[in-house]
Amino acid sequence: MKKLFQLTPLLELSQYETLKIIGPYRFLHADASSCSFIYADFHIMVRGKSLDIHALKEEMLHLSVEDLQELHVKMTKDMGVG
Repeated sequence: MKKLFQLTPLLELSQYETLKIIGPYRFLHADASSCSFIYADFHIMVRGKSLDIHALKEEMLHLSVEDLQELHVKMTKDMGVG
């Protein structure tokens, strides 16, 4: 049985080609091969050969990346972001 409501933040990476987040986030950047955003207490950057954003909603981001090259997750406290 699937949950009807997501109560906690969710970050899901599937087969190194699909990334889905559910919960509040702050979108920072996107181009044809990379994107970055703040999620919970983390700055997340994804880079690949190409990147497609399938959904960009208030509390959901869903993207696919071809030939994943980098996935960086860094605590925002380490970056001076409040």
